[in-house]
Amino acid sequence: MSTADRLGETARAYLPERGDPTWYVLGLALALFIGFSIYLSLLYRSFWLTGADFGSYVHMFETTLDGSGFLEQGKFTVRGPESSYWGGHFTATLLAFLPIYALFPSPYTLLVIKSALLAASVPMLWVLAREHLDSDRIAGLLTASYALNPFLWSAWLFDFQEQILLPLLLFAAYYTYAQRRYVAFLAFLTLSLFTNEFVTLLAGGFLVGLAVASYRGGRLRAEAWVFGVAIGILVVARTIANWAIGQYSDTSGLPTDVIAAPLQAYVEGSRVGLGRLIEIVLANPTLIIDSIAVDVLDKATFLVLLLIPVLFVAAVDEVSLGALVPFFGFAWVFAGRDVYYTFGAHYPLYLLPFVYIGAVRVLAWLDLDATIEREDVRASARTVLSGLLVLVLVANLVVGVGMAAQKNAVPTTNDHTETLHEGIEAIPANASVLTQNDVFPHVADRENATFTANRTLFYRYQRANERPQPEYILLDTQLETQRIEWAQPIRQIYLDQFGTTYGLQYYEDEVWVFRRGYNGSPSGLSGSYAVEPRTYEPNDFIPNDALTIDGKLVGSGGAEGIYYWYGPGTMLPPGEYTATFRVNATSESSQPVANLEVAAGVTPRQVANETVTNTDGTENVTVEFSLDRMESNVEFRAVRAGGEGRLALENVTVASRETVGNTNTANGSG
Repeated sequence: MSTADRLGETARAYLPERGDPTWYVLGLALALFIGFSIYLSLLYRSFWLTGADFGSYVHMFETTLDGSGFLEQGKFTVRGPESSYWGGHFTATLLAFLPIYALFPSPYTLLVIKSALLAASVPMLWVLAREHLDSDRIAGLLTASYALNPFLWSAWLFDFQEQILLPLLLFAAYYTYAQRRYVAFLAFLTLSLFTNEFVTLLAGGFLVGLAVASYRGGRLRAEAWVFGVAIGILVVARTIANWAIGQYSDTSGLPTDVIAAPLQAYVEGSRVGLGRLIEIVLANPTLIIDSIAVDVLDKATFLVLLLIPVLFVAAVDEVSLGALVPFFGFAWVFAGRDVYYTFGAHYPLYLLPFVYIGAVRVLAWLDLDATIEREDVRASARTVLSGLLVLVLVANLVVGVGMAAQKNAVPTTNDHTETLHEGIEAIPANASVLTQNDVFPHVADRENATFTANRTLFYRYQRANERPQPEYILLDTQLETQRIEWAQPIRQIYLDQFGTTYGLQYYEDEVWVFRRGYNGSPSGLSGSYAVEPRTYEPNDFIPNDALTIDGKLVGSGGAEGIYYWYGPGTMLPPGEYTATFRVNATSESSQPVANLEVAAGVTPRQVANETVTNTDGTENVTVEFSLDRMESNVEFRAVRAGGEGRLALENVTVASRETVGNTNTANGSG
């Protein structure tokens, strides 16, 4: 027999036979892999992925491979942007991705890796379920329930994390344990524990659950050495994690602002360890009830949603309970952020493997062939169970589509995203640049790129360090208005330096490129620029002496000098503008009801105004103004003018009066 024939025989021995349902499972996994790889890539291209959980990983791999640092995140935290990821979380398995990234150094590589690993967990669950269940139909429906689980999809679409390894590793760990292949079980468990130090919390409960099941099955004496070695590995993994984190960080524990509100009064300092939190609740047991009571309806609702796809059967399995109880103890009692108990971000990747392992165990325990003697009754029971799982699949799809619609995460590229790419390219590749959370993934491959995810983290950094002074600051205030206000932290921190220390070098379509020391006129990124009309609604303003009534800001006249409203503190480049206030003013005398003002500056001072007495219903009142330099804090406000009456605001629209040409001057270099 030739070598080719022998290889062919070997391949046929391992491949499923024609007509085997495994091919359908593989087809589903392949479809998910291709679909999510494409969709995640489109989300990345359209600036939907974030710096905190995607760009930081790109930066980690880049800095490690080029030797400029070890897993540096580029994120401003207490430790600074040059800090290693291991200063916050220990993950050894993440390093396995480095060789792949070295061969294909691109952000898309990480997205393909993520989709490949999560897609591979689908056939792994199928192998596990088929091994334990007496019906391929039930095993297939349970596998499809996992593959279409909205929590899995939510985590799949959430950037990139090392936890993508967990479903595959944990399914493989339980499969090998059930096969009595204990060395392989210990190997997969070890890889799981070294994926992230948080896994040790759940894995400890998982091992307790397995030990209970082993005792009930009369195997505990024979398997005692397995659990002894597993516990030893867990202790070693946790010890190494604590040591590694200590090498890269002087602080440890949870920030006090992320723990449950009832516990915060008992904590001293800016961080606290889980051990200390346990001591606090043991000394004050009523705090447990107080913490659980916070958003208790949401907690209960999401617990139900987590268990519906497995028909709640995992709730009666000791292995699932062993793993899930520690997580819920943390999420419901100690944590103060809803992302933990609503299973947002990547947290489903910790939980779903244990939920589906429990479902497999319970359905195997039911064993319809052994518990029901009559074939017709067994057939009816399987039909009912299959029908319930089909309903679950439909519910999964409905919930998944609903979650996608709620997030409105529709990837689109347009003229604005092209302009943003031009803004990125306008910054020299070796220059230091600070940008916002959703732009950072597109500059994360640069050694000197940094970002801030939120103002709190940045202020923690500033308590011990001076304000960073990068060469460039890149902002996109159009993305800011479309989604979370990612640009706001940088705007607020550098408010007093925009237009002074940092000059506006390029501007177009709300893409801002500031350069330290630049004192020339701004240029368009692709020619001339103008500020497109932008409308501010009542909820963009801060009411001072006005109420929101039927979607309008409404105030009554009276003592002169009191503001009806102010804000929104927008940024505008130099130019000639018109602010159009759409208002309805009524006065009981000839005295004006209000002065409509445009103000600018760190402490906004009036640059133009228009008085208003009576309008014929709702009318446009225009205020023309000029800015001779870029202003980072422009307000469109109304102040009482002394007359009795009423003023209602519908909106304010701001637009350029003329297009400003590309007027970059020779003296512009800073």
